Amino acid sequence: MEKTAIVCALKDQASVNISKQLHKRGLPDWANYYEFDFDTTQLPLKKVKETNIIVLSKHASAAGTKSFTVHSLGNFSVAELGGEDKTLAGALPRLNANYLRALEHKQYMNKLNDFTVCYEVTHHGPTPNKNICFIELGSTEKEWANETYARLIAEVVVESTFTQNKDKLVIGIGGGHYTPDFTKLSLRRKYSFGHICPQYALDSLDKGLLEQMITKTKAQEIVIDWKGLKGNKDKVVSLCERSGLPFERVQRLLKN
Repeated sequence: MEKTAIVCALKDQASVNISKQLHKRGLPDWANYYEFDFDTTQLPLKKVKETNIIVLSKHASAAGTKSFTVHSLGNFSVAELGGEDKTLAGALPRLNANYLRALEHKQYMNKLNDFTVCYEVTHHGPTPNKNICFIELGSTEKEWANETYARLIAEVVVESTFTQNKDKLVIGIGGGHYTPDFTKLSLRRKYSFGHICPQYALDSLDKGLLEQMITKTKAQEIVIDWKGLKGNKDKVVSLCERSGLPFERVQRLLKN
């Protein structure tokens, strides 16, 4: 079995902290470890020989919400934070879902009631021809430096990377950056999300980008946040119909 890469960004405080906790626990046999003297969005991941890559990362937000997040990489328009324009990296949907569920469990068991656990939408680079998952600790320096929070993420990486997962592989379209309904669906039902295109990027979504979302997730279905499409409903339905994949509203799936 090919090994999986774990990558630390030395210019990212949370990444370094999580890495330290990972090494205290012991690097798993299935992993090769890399560190680069870059911030996470500028990592030279083309230098990583493995196909599947886990990146340890900080999450930053103006709101400063305490958070554990997971997401795939790519740019739906101009590459403002690394990567290439209108290019998506490969996704790891089963890994994304494994981490999401394990992070929620850690949050519950450790009574971290002020933490948010969620998928983020696909955003930023790098965008090499690799399959990448970012697992993140947010959202301020106080959290990035916290050894307990970093240890929990390290435990999730060691314990949950190869959790058996027979979910349906899906992509998401619509909604906000922190994907509350897609996150709920993955936590409550057997759906693993790869790429997610938010409402704010729908003006850029076209046939080529949708094909990238599908192929780089190996998606079996498209899940739409119908309430989060705003004025793009007709466009999104047309793109989905032309894709040949089944598609459904997340609101309906959550009711089933």
